[in-house]
Amino acid sequence: MNYYFLLKNNIKNLQSEIDIINFSPSKVFSKSKSEDAILHYFYSNGEDWVFKDLCNLPKDQTFTVNENYFKNELKEKSIFFSINKKKLNNQKLLIDENYHISKIAWRANIKIKYKECYTSYQGEYPSNMTKKKVSLVSCSPMIQNNKNIKNYFYLVNLINRPEFDNFNINILDSNKQKLATLNCMTNTVNFFDLNDLNIVYNKNMYIFQSTDGGGIPIYFSIDRNGQMSLEHTHPPTEYTLHGNRFFFQRLKKNFWKL
Repeated sequence: MNYYFLLKNNIKNLQSEIDIINFSPSKVFSKSKSEDAILHYFYSNGEDWVFKDLCNLPKDQTFTVNENYFKNELKEKSIFFSINKKKLNNQKLLIDENYHISKIAWRANIKIKYKECYTSYQGEYPSNMTKKKVSLVSCSPMIQNNKNIKNYFYLVNLINRPEFDNFNINILDSNKQKLATLNCMTNTVNFFDLNDLNIVYNKNMYIFQSTDGGGIPIYFSIDRNGQMSLEHTHPPTEYTLHGNRFFFQRLKKNFWKL
């Protein structure tokens, strides 16, 4: 199954929103049929996963939730979502119901809104990523080197256990020179203002690299007129067609290892 997440930020006049979808994007490749289910939101308190019902989500339906729903109750929390066939109580480990089995992942539409406009991408957090140690190599052609554009970086991390652990991400240039280090936390939607690092306008290419942890890297850009871009980079295996994809993933990650 997949988990979903709500991007959060401290940028004035911007709001985060997510459309969560209870049906397969492709019936040909899906092994699961859509069923009436419960949409949960959950977060970690450091010792347990706290699950709460958000709504009943009928089969083949979509539900949209805005960050304003959580502002008073969970202002400082990172909010995640799951679609489950039964009601859930607090858990010591995330439960994988094997719901939404498909070669093409059941998705959510993750959005950032500015006034009447928004930018979005189709995204999810696969349950298999929560059960193993992950690392990160993310190239960043999405960062736009223009003095009128502000750039931000999200690293969404979700692991099976509810504990909060720290790990670092290095920002490298194309010569493997370390430009900055970002401190991240597990089970968190980590958010960074890259403009504060004073590196965005000095180089043409950046590599976000870590052997200590990883997750879903997302790049957000906005100009002074409110034009926006929200992008993510694929795992290294997705750049290889057929063959031993994980072998080439190891080669790429080892190349950028410090």
